[in-house]
Parts: sequence; structure tokens; C-alpha cells
Amino acid sequence: MKRGGLADSAQGFTIVETLIVLAVTSMLFVSVALLINGRQNRTDFLVGVRSLQQQFQQIINETISGYYPNNGNFSCSVAGPPLSIISGSTAQGKNQDCIFAGKAIVVGGAAHLNNYSAYPLAGRRAINGADVKTPQEARVTAIAQSTANPQAPVVGLVKLPNNLVYSKARLANSPSWTTGTFAVAFLSSFGNFQGTINTTGSQQLNLASYSSWSSSMSDADNINTEANRGALQYPIASSGVEYCFNSGGTAQSVIIAISAGLAVTTNVKTGLNCP
Repeated sequence: MKRGGLADSAQGFTIVETLIVLAVTSMLFVSVALLINGRQNRTDFLVGVRSLQQQFQQIINETISGYYPNNGNFSCSVAGPPLSIISGSTAQGKNQDCIFAGKAIVVGGAAHLNNYSAYPLAGRRAINGADVKTPQEARVTAIAQSTANPQAPVVGLVKLPNNLVYSKARLANSPSWTTGTFAVAFLSSFGNFQGTINTTGSQQLNLASYSSWSSSMSDADNINTEANRGALQYPIASSGVEYCFNSGGTAQSVIIAISAGLAVTTNVKTGLNCP
């Protein structure tokens, strides 16, 4: 006669078996979570790369068109060098002595590892009635607070998108990179400009670098000093420039290149240092 109770085949899991199932399930969960997180990080990296490329290209396009949205919050005069940039309520189009000379992008160094700044540039229009022909004649000046212009508008920092971090930069085809501050200017050729600093006007631009940059000076002071370097000022970057940014979350990096023709391209690399 069979006794009551459960048959052996109907007995539950033992404690050891339960623990094994839980361990395997946990490992699978962690693996799936890491896979999903890795894919998300890679997606965020690529989105950030695309966003930064678009930001740089937009700055260039706005500079080419002569666009500067100052809302009449400063006035510019040819006193100096550098030019005098004073805060105020000057109406659009009233700074007739000054032209919109371009923009400068500054990245790297202790102040710009996770961000960059884009500085509008002013220049004087003419000397004794004749159009200026060089940055030195124009006295190219940052429309930003500096030692000479403490009342000028403040130029803010633009955070690099999606946790990108600056690594290094160089002139294209150069064998050496710099991990320090790297600045370039999208600078008027002063050969054929139209419009004042406060109005739109198409310009021919050069991609220029800086002959010297001092870590002890502010960005604006460095920019304002360049026009005084004579023949050494604003070397033309005829091969373009390259920036390396990375993302620790994906162990990837990207070279963002700006050509002499002012086109912005990207090249994603494996590893953190754009090998």
C-alpha cells in the first residue's frame, strides 16, 4: 500500500539548485545590462560627435554670412589698438567704423577640456578712407571681455555634447599634436567684405591659426595680441586642422577635421587617443 504524500519526481528544488539558478540568472541579467549600456554609450558617443560637427559647421556658416546676433548690446570704435568694445544700447547697424571680421574657436587647455568658446571678431573698416587689407590694419579684436575691454559682452562656454572630452589638436598633416590650448580663426580676407559688424554680409574667409598663445593670458587677450605680431600674425592653415575628442564610456575617439575650404568632417577611431 502506498503511503500518502508527494512522489519523488514532484519534489521542489533544493537550496543549492535554487542558488545556482539565481546565480546564472543574475549573470545573464548583468551581461544583458552591460550589453545594452554599452550600445547606449556608443549611440550617445556618435550622437555627440554628430552634434559637435554640426555646431562647428554652423559657426562657420554664420561667419561666412556675416551673421552676429549682438542685439545692439555694445558699441565698437577704432580707438586703440585693440578696438574699443563698450557695452551699451547701440542700435543695429550703427557701428559704422567697424566690420565683422570673423570668429575664433578656442578649445583645450585647463579651461576648455569639456567645452569650447566661440569669439566674434571685430575689425576697423578703413584707414584714411581706404579699406583695410590685413588683420593688423584692421586691429582684429575679440568682442569679449579683456584687459583692454572690461565692459565688453561676456562670451560663454559651450559644453561639449554627450560627455566628449578634448584630447589634442594639430594642423593637418603635422607630425605633432598639442594637448594644450588650440585656437583657430575663421577670418575675413579683408579683400572683399560687405556690411558692418551689426549687419549681415557675405565674406571670403581664411582658416587661420595663431602664432603664439600664452596660458597666462585670457582667450580674448591672446586674440587681441595676435594682430600686433606683424608678419607672423594669423598663419594660414592651408591643410586644415584636426581635433581629437574622446569618450571614456566607449573607449572611442574621433578626429573632427576642418579643411582649408571650411568643411567639417569626422573620423571615428578605436581607442581614446585618435591613434
